[in-house]
Amino acid sequence: MGTEKLRGIVIREQVKGESNKQIVLLAKGVGRVVLSARGARNAKSRLLAATQLFCYADFVVFEGSGFYSITQAELLNSFYGLRMDIDKFSEAMYLTELVDRSCPAGMEQDEVLELLYYAFLVMDKGTLPPKLISRIFELKFLQINGLFAPEECNICGKSEGNLYFDGRTGAFYCAAHRTQNSILVYDAVRKAFAYVLEKEGKAVFGFNLSDEALEQMTVILQNYMDIHMDLRLKTRDFFA
Repeated sequence: MGTEKLRGIVIREQVKGESNKQIVLLAKGVGRVVLSARGARNAKSRLLAATQLFCYADFVVFEGSGFYSITQAELLNSFYGLRMDIDKFSEAMYLTELVDRSCPAGMEQDEVLELLYYAFLVMDKGTLPPKLISRIFELKFLQINGLFAPEECNICGKSEGNLYFDGRTGAFYCAAHRTQNSILVYDAVRKAFAYVLEKEGKAVFGFNLSDEALEQMTVILQNYMDIHMDLRLKTRDFFA
C-alpha cells in the first residue's frame, strides 16, 4: 500500500452515491484500472474536471486493499470538442467502450493508450470525419492485438490482383478463390488498410477517404470484428 502516480484517459465513469464517482482509467504502464474519486461530483471538487469521460490527466492515487483512491488530479487535455458535436461524441463513446470491454485489467496497454490519445486529438480538432477516425482506430487496434491478417487470399496467400472480402467468414480472397457472397474491395480501401498497417502513432490518421470508400471500410471492419472479436457493443449498435 502507498501512493502512486498514474497518467491516462478516462474511458468510463460511474456515479457512486450523492457526491462520489468511480472511473475506469486506461493508464500508461498499467493498463485498465478502476479508481475511486470521493467527492468528485461536487461543484467545488478539485477532482471534478479531471475525472470526466474522455479526459487525459495525471492522478496521484492511494493504493488500499485491492483498490485505488484518487487524492490529487491534474487535467492535461479535456478533449472538450468531443462533447460539443454529436458525431464526435458518439464515435468517442464507441472507442472508449471498445477499449474498456476488450483490454484486460492490470495489463500494460501503452500502444492502445497512444492510439486512443491521437484518435481523440484528431477528432477534437475536426481534421478528419469522426467515422473515419473510428475505422482507422479499429484497424490499428486489431493489428496491435494480432487479430488482423494481411490483406491477402485466405486460401493461397496471393495479394496481387483483385481482392475480395466475405463478411460471413471474415476473410479476404483472391479472384480464383472468391466466395459467392464476397465483395470486391475498392482500391482506395486496400490502400487505406496498407497505410494504417504500415504507419505508427499520429501518422496513421494522415489520409482521407470518399464517402463510398469509407462506407465499404466500415462494412468490412464491422464484419471482421464480429467474427474475430465476437464483441457486441451497445454504443456501436445505438449509433450505427
